Amino acid sequence: MLSNLFYIITFSLSIVVSIVNLLFGFIIIIVVIINRQCRTVTNLLMCNTAAATSIYAVLQIFSAGYGLRDDWLHNQPLCVFRAYCYVTVCIIVSGSYALQSISRLFFAVLYKYKYLLTWRIHWFMIIANYLMAIVGPIVPVFVGDGYEFEVDSRLCMATTKVFYSSMLAVTIAYLIPLSIVTIIYGIIFHRARQSARRVVAFVPIRASNTPTSNPTAAKPNLKRELKLMTNIIILVGILICAGIPYLIMVLWHATLRQPPPEPFYLLTMVNISVFFVVKLIVLFCMSKEVKHITVEYLRKCGRF
Repeated sequence: MLSNLFYIITFSLSIVVSIVNLLFGFIIIIVVIINRQCRTVTNLLMCNTAAATSIYAVLQIFSAGYGLRDDWLHNQPLCVFRAYCYVTVCIIVSGSYALQSISRLFFAVLYKYKYLLTWRIHWFMIIANYLMAIVGPIVPVFVGDGYEFEVDSRLCMATTKVFYSSMLAVTIAYLIPLSIVTIIYGIIFHRARQSARRVVAFVPIRASNTPTSNPTAAKPNLKRELKLMTNIIILVGILICAGIPYLIMVLWHATLRQPPPEPFYLLTMVNISVFFVVKLIVLFCMSKEVKHITVEYLRKCGRF
């Protein structure tokens, strides 16, 4: 049995991470709403991610609060409903990342189809994501022990000890979005490399016929390709790190007779919270306009 100090430290970390999550989510949403130049479909999807991770953070704070109580074993109200909500929000958050990759595919590859770039299509994708997240994890509610209170983590969740419900959760909330994100970013990166090669092949020919041409004119495109690759690796890497410990726990229970170390149950869930907020911070930093407006506002506040 783990000491109470372990739970105090881990749940406190979860609360701190959740507060940071709420802070960045609030900043992103407010900046986009107030500033007209930020009201783009790209920022709409980022706001969707910010709102989803904020809901997740609120759920985490409530769960941590119940886990820190002296009567945590007997006082877990609406446990099955909270576990269902937790899986639903995880699906929405992971799905929001997939929506961002789909939107980038529209703008980078399928830009000739103008209707794909409209607000209506993006709102439709957001609504579809929420509907799938609500319907997808509802089956384990009617299956015995699908969602339950896990003593090892002091959380109401789709415990990794029940293979059916946990595998369903990890498939919908992790494997499917990760596959979509990886495939789409791979297509975008491949398209960017093809474009860069065409530029490299075109510039020397033009340079040989035009004395004033610059042979290094292709470098900006190569830099953009490198930056795109870096961003893709970062975004995909964060999503992988968020869900891989939970997947390992599911497979561990399914294939090995010996249970995993007890601390892993809670640390696996806290890991998801940490990388969700890391993802939100990275998206904030990648959005130059939102970041610039926020920094300028903080500078003005500092002058007073």
